[in-house]
Amino acid sequence: NMRTMTLTLGTLILACQGAMASTLFVASDGSDANPGTEEKPFATLERARDEIRQRKAAGPLPAGGITVDVRGGVYELPRPLELTDQDSGAENAPIVYRARQGEVVKITGGRAVLGWKPVTDSAVLQRLDPAAADKVFQADLQTLGITDWEGIGNARTYQSDPGLQLFFQDQPMTLARYPNTGYLRIADVFDANGVAASGRANTAEGRFVCDDPRPARWLGEKDIWLHGFWVYDWADLRLPLGSVDGAARTISLGAGSGRSFDLRKGQWFYAENVLPELDSPGEWYLDRDAGILYFWPPAPLDTGKTVVSVVRDLIRLDGVSHVIFRGLGIEAGRGSAVVVRGGSNVRVVAGTIRNMGNWAVKVYGGTSHGVVGCDIYQTGQGGIHLEGGDRQTLTAAGHYADNNHIHHTARWDPVYQQGITVFGVGNRATHNLIHHVPHIAIGFTGN
Repeated sequence: NMRTMTLTLGTLILACQGAMASTLFVASDGSDANPGTEEKPFATLERARDEIRQRKAAGPLPAGGITVDVRGGVYELPRPLELTDQDSGAENAPIVYRARQGEVVKITGGRAVLGWKPVTDSAVLQRLDPAAADKVFQADLQTLGITDWEGIGNARTYQSDPGLQLFFQDQPMTLARYPNTGYLRIADVFDANGVAASGRANTAEGRFVCDDPRPARWLGEKDIWLHGFWVYDWADLRLPLGSVDGAARTISLGAGSGRSFDLRKGQWFYAENVLPELDSPGEWYLDRDAGILYFWPPAPLDTGKTVVSVVRDLIRLDGVSHVIFRGLGIEAGRGSAVVVRGGSNVRVVAGTIRNMGNWAVKVYGGTSHGVVGCDIYQTGQGGIHLEGGDRQTLTAAGHYADNNHIHHTARWDPVYQQGITVFGVGNRATHNLIHHVPHIAIGFTGN
């Protein structure tokens, strides 16, 4: 049978190419002073990347390309892994970074938090709910070398980017909030004359009535934010809390929030980043002046790893072609796990991407980049963003998202954060399972 012979011949050619491919080895107990052999592996992906650069500079890629075999373990990135055109493979000689078969590789942008102690500062204990006083632990991030606490302190980016986040037992924890679930309601709004209005109204300070007496407890607290759907149920915005009048049960939004819209009676919001509301298991709060992290663990601290996200955009590719990431776990970072700009034929295959601040994979420009067979969940914004092609000439980019399982996304930014976006020309999403996405499963624009 001619077809069978052709297939067999093709398989043999691929097998031969694979046999000729060169392999480098990385292990969590390796050393970057090693030669990168199986017996003496490197310790980091960066070192493997640099070795490939050296080999490419010395001569052509081997037929079949170069494979970086990564042993199971946790790999804490000190900074993003950055690849450029010099790190590219070729059509028949790709560069492959792959987890060893059957082993679990975790590439993390997080840092383990150690040195937990009970809270003993009387001033802090007075701010905590009495029921939480002996349940909450504290850790000093500065002594761990973690000094970049971006997030709540940056009003410009904070709307869509949580910055530093906390994870325990591989689950995202909750920034101390009230109510713990659900929302408060706007009971009344005021017009420009300070008169309660029945529908939509506005005052310069954004003053409104909230019947719940709880906000009166927040006097003296700073950097409290209100996350609300202030006018429409499809438009959320985080705004700083300005002031609370406990007697009148009114709340005023902070000055300089950039808010120009009316508030609507009956709309919904919650408060976050409130130390006195750290009153249930799984909640946390960071004192950004002192660098002290407070946490009520949902299980004993020694039953799991406590991790804060530190590194932003863990794997960055700029002008890279013919590189494959296979079977890797990528997690616990700020920003997105993989960001691809330009280039061609970069593939993220059979990976588990979770606990990221923004997206799993973002592709901007280039051609024929693909995300295939990945599990993506617990992201702060969306899943896979594919953007590219030329609308003037209708030139297709040919990016694709195929056979991915995407769920429980948009933890931080619930609106207009898609499971998959296909933007531009000739990009496609096929055979994906998408669920527990609060707004849009697949968003598309272009041709």
